[in-house]
Amino acid sequence: MSMQEAWGEKYLRRFLIANGINMWGNSIFFVSIAWVVSQSGGPTAYGYLLTAYFLGHLPLLLYAGMVVDKLPRRTVALAADLIEAGIVFGAVICLLFSFSLIPTLLILSFLVGGISAFSMPAKNALLPDLIDENLLAEANSIRGIIITTAWMLGPLTGTFILFYSSLKICLLFDILTFLFSAAILSTIPEVPIDRGDSSGNLREEISEAFSFVKTQPWLFAGILMFMFWHFWDSMIEVGVPFLIESKGLGARSYGIFGAVGAAGAMIGSALGGIKPVPKEKRGLVFYIFIGGIAWSMLFWAMPIPFWAVLIFVLIEGILGGSLMVIWRTAMADSVDQHLRGRVNSLDAVGSMIFLPIAPLLGGWLISITNVLTTYSIAVSFMILTTTIGLLVPSFRNFQRNPSEAFPLKSVNID
Repeated sequence: MSMQEAWGEKYLRRFLIANGINMWGNSIFFVSIAWVVSQSGGPTAYGYLLTAYFLGHLPLLLYAGMVVDKLPRRTVALAADLIEAGIVFGAVICLLFSFSLIPTLLILSFLVGGISAFSMPAKNALLPDLIDENLLAEANSIRGIIITTAWMLGPLTGTFILFYSSLKICLLFDILTFLFSAAILSTIPEVPIDRGDSSGNLREEISEAFSFVKTQPWLFAGILMFMFWHFWDSMIEVGVPFLIESKGLGARSYGIFGAVGAAGAMIGSALGGIKPVPKEKRGLVFYIFIGGIAWSMLFWAMPIPFWAVLIFVLIEGILGGSLMVIWRTAMADSVDQHLRGRVNSLDAVGSMIFLPIAPLLGGWLISITNVLTTYSIAVSFMILTTTIGLLVPSFRNFQRNPSEAFPLKSVNID
């Protein structure tokens, strides 16, 4: 099996291209509004921006997972692209009529967060429907390469437009990418979902997915531990614009920072497809890599030249790209098809549940201390969290555990 063979699947290829264009638009969106808000309102306003996004995102995730497991996933992803384009267009109109900048962008971030609650599980659940199980690692690798290429180009595109034009032009460009993505998704046929007898209200649907998660120690532990890991990781992300600013650099350097991280993730994603990690070693490699990410982030804040910081950004990206291939492949080949949307939503809720307060705490901590102190505290807790995963054998076993309630069966449709 090879990445070329996976790319040869027509509908998978269209999905990956649409996903890449969507992520390119999203990366332009986030880098442009993040820079404008951080420069206009400082660390606290930037923290509010991230919090607004997660407040829109988190409350809808579980409901979105149920929707994704009931409706055609292609249709959910397509509708999300169109709605997001409409929301961003509304924000452009508000800015043209001189609405207050930061409140407008906070509301925009909140609404986009709500829409992404549907698009994210829909796309994560759709990919395994379009490819044979034996090609999942290669398909996820290609997806990682395309997404990280988008995230590499996005910061460069967004900061370039900001430097030579304005935020409004950035947002208009975003709208075009969302519409183009929707147009490509419309050419992919709907894939039926084999739900069997599984159907109920929201509580019953989520209960079924949570029951499955509890039968998989690696999945349950991963969701639980990364509740805390991502809390501290979010505080680190809040510090990036001010890390750049502390070195006397501007928006273009911020764009380069993001592009280098994405380039590293692209390399890591490619490595994950060229030489997939065997199932029995996935967990061990995953936790080693994520610990390496935490240490790399600490070096971002060290008093070293910017080019040296970029080396650690590249390392962090390579490790991150590789581990995302591992995690997505483990999720895709271990979760029953009719549960994928809800399990992906539970995974996302676990990762993000504390994030609405993390940017506020991070912005506050940076403002009363400095970036290095904040990063040191965050990395200490991140290392502690990932060490638990390394020490417990069942947490490192990233393989499907059959149970009476969820017997082992094929999870893919040819």
